[in-house]
Amino acid sequence: MLTGSCLCGDIAFEIDGPVDALGHCHCSMCRKFHGSAFATFAAAAPQDFRWVRGADRVQEYASSPMGSRRFCGRCGSAVPMTGDALPFVLVPLGNIAEDPGGRPGLHMFTGSMAPWDTIVDDLPQHPALPPEFGEMAMELDRPAREPATPGAIGGSCLCGAVAFEFDGPALRMYHCHCSTCRRAVSAAYQTVLRVRASGFRWLAGAGNITGYSLPGTRFECAFCSTCGSPAPWERREELSVPAGCLDADPGVRPSEQIFTGSRAAWTVVDHSLATWAAGPPGRPPAQQPDSATT
Repeated sequence: MLTGSCLCGDIAFEIDGPVDALGHCHCSMCRKFHGSAFATFAAAAPQDFRWVRGADRVQEYASSPMGSRRFCGRCGSAVPMTGDALPFVLVPLGNIAEDPGGRPGLHMFTGSMAPWDTIVDDLPQHPALPPEFGEMAMELDRPAREPATPGAIGGSCLCGAVAFEFDGPALRMYHCHCSTCRRAVSAAYQTVLRVRASGFRWLAGAGNITGYSLPGTRFECAFCSTCGSPAPWERREELSVPAGCLDADPGVRPSEQIFTGSRAAWTVVDHSLATWAAGPPGRPPAQQPDSATT
């Protein structure tokens, strides 16, 4: 039995059976919707899947003529995609509490991967859709939105309602593997840039953003209320920017990874980065690394 939920716990589900077809998708639509370097999915048989609660709380955004993205309207976490048009249930692994047993078998759409992303495992890499998935015509990229200020670094959500820019360089860029971040972005880990609030500007959609604070912690996140894409949030005169929503190369690369002691069993870490099993020394933790919300 596998169990999963969104970050706030309003939506929860169970899978009483095996999952397969695990893979990492690097397309720009997945990056924007999850706010991360890539999204990791598994397929479950419809008869093995059950909503425990909150099915009526699922929000939906039609991201292309072929499909939609679904998310929690309270915390923004992605949730499984179900429906008569699908022969399976597509589950974002970042929401799953247990080890699913299997391991991802490939990377897809690496031709669209973020310039700051580095693949550190030896799995097969496919620049587009892998041949075993058939010859489906898939829309995978969103046009990059140009910043309003020359030289600034811009970003936007999947639907385009939210857009922003900031003056570089970023103060730092890092991966967080804690279970809270995994549920927040429904992915293997969250990659964040910290930038100065004084150099950050909203270009569109600031009023379209929903913020969420995890009770009992200092953890915060924000997302576009239309499409569910993670959005920047402010803390102590800095903005935390989900790297997946960037429209351009920020000119920096991740330098460290934190809470690797809580990483997902199916994740491979980048050993070239400074690595901390919990939070880095000298910085107070922003969250409890292993929140249980199912």
